[in-house]
Amino acid sequence: MSDRTTQQSDALLFGAPLPTLLAFAAPIILGNVFQQLYNIVDAMVVGKFLGDLPLAGISVASPVMDILYALLLGGSIGVGVLVGQLCGAGDYERLRRVHATALLGGVGVTLLLALLGFAFTEPILRAQGTDAAAVAEAMRYLRVILGGLAFCFLYNYYAAVLRSCGNSRTPFVVLLVSSVLHAALDLLLCGALRLGVFGVACSTVFCQIVSTVWLMVYAQKRTPPLRLAREDLRFDAKLGGTILGYAWAAALQQAVVMIGRFLVQGMLTPLGGASVTGYNMSLRVEQFLFCFSQGVSAAMVVGISQNLGHGDRARVRSFYRAGVGAELALLAVLGTATRLFAPQIIALFSDNADVIAAGARYTGTMAFLYLFAFLGEVIQGYFRGVGRLRLTMIASLLQVVLRVVLSYLLIPLWGVYGVCVAVASGWVLLVGIEGAYSARTVKSL
Repeated sequence: MSDRTTQQSDALLFGAPLPTLLAFAAPIILGNVFQQLYNIVDAMVVGKFLGDLPLAGISVASPVMDILYALLLGGSIGVGVLVGQLCGAGDYERLRRVHATALLGGVGVTLLLALLGFAFTEPILRAQGTDAAAVAEAMRYLRVILGGLAFCFLYNYYAAVLRSCGNSRTPFVVLLVSSVLHAALDLLLCGALRLGVFGVACSTVFCQIVSTVWLMVYAQKRTPPLRLAREDLRFDAKLGGTILGYAWAAALQQAVVMIGRFLVQGMLTPLGGASVTGYNMSLRVEQFLFCFSQGVSAAMVVGISQNLGHGDRARVRSFYRAGVGAELALLAVLGTATRLFAPQIIALFSDNADVIAAGARYTGTMAFLYLFAFLGEVIQGYFRGVGRLRLTMIASLLQVVLRVVLSYLLIPLWGVYGVCVAVASGWVLLVGIEGAYSARTVKSL
């Protein structure tokens, strides 16, 4: 491996857990931030340059796009756990075969998802009762995104396996450059050339292509365990089953959360377009905050999986404790800022007072309730790292079911505040299910 990758991997196996976790998490967090800036910049440019209807189109398109991205990201996370264990064990030959099989299988699944998206997205949006004009804008955006979905998978996949090999810096650098390029192209295509949401989508896909090519070339030249010759590009059916066992649960776990959001969006439709748009803009803020908690969780997954493969269970326990402390510190800072400045944050996306009011109600109410979401991330990071991906999927499914049921009951009574109660209740359930169990299993390692 490259010197940088080797140094980071050695630190994960031998360095002090908390500083190592924070050092490894920092590029992931920053990368997550810039990943969210893709969507945030899209919404800001559309809202400021094109007005309410295109912003509504982006808004209703977001849950669909988030579901697809979650499936691809979750599958990559699952493969990354297996790669991390093999890297920690030093089994690079098997790692290379896993890499080739996961790469080929992942591209095939992604193309299938894109075809399903083309076939069913518009009917589903219409069935939700979404305004026809907003659906038309959403489909202008989504057709381009679906056409480039394979590059979204390839970027997330290579970023995940590079991190699992101990390199969290290169994916961040690539994403930093890509995000700056994306913002510039948004302003050019949407602001100057007035190509509307079509231009925003083209900017997103083009930058995903740039990121993918960069990471693939880097992995091929600088990371020997991920270097593939033409004869290596074979799908191993037996390994494919093993990979699927890791990937499917992680992919479904990520997707069910987004599906829950999509269903809740439909329940908000009777409250009016401003409420739906405000809620979706507040979700962009929420996803930005989760960049930090998910970054710590992702670093935990790599640290735990590598040390488990290396046979050092005491360090697995240390990484778990370090993750809990880091998440609590992040929540204290981010929750306070969100509570104090909720209206100003939502106003970054829209000048519409009703949109701002709806978004601020959700964001301000949830500020300190994110405690349960952050704790849930660190607990699920532990279980992913030790390979208990089905448990995280089941817990996520149960909390989403509770969220959807409570939203159905409470939105007619309390509007956006009903969503707040429903979402927070789901997080409390997840922490309750997994929290005590994780504490027991950590002690038994």
